[in-house]
Amino acid sequence: MSQTATSEDSSLLQDRARQRCARIALALLIPTVLACGFLYLASDYGGRCITYGEHCSQVPDEWTYAAFATSAVCGSLAAGVPSHRRWIRTARAGLLAVQILAHVAVAALVIS
Repeated sequence: MSQTATSEDSSLLQDRARQRCARIALALLIPTVLACGFLYLASDYGGRCITYGEHCSQVPDEWTYAAFATSAVCGSLAAGVPSHRRWIRTARAGLLAVQILAHVAVAALVIS
């Protein structure tokens, strides 16, 4: 077996692992939002914000929606595009990184 065939196989295995991670993160997006929302509502600040309109977040809601949409779109591309397309192998790592960062941003924005 040649060196190029071995590097091609490892590249394909890394791509499949990234695709699997993207699927897992995409499946956990809505449960993360729900869990963070419940945590916020259970907090003192969340209760005051809902009940009295005090101590609410100063961050615009559009940022949360944009981070959610970014995570969903990047996750869908990273998880859904087949590996036989060469361009996705190079782009999947970047898409996965953006997806994870947007996922964390959604959780932080919901809790804040």
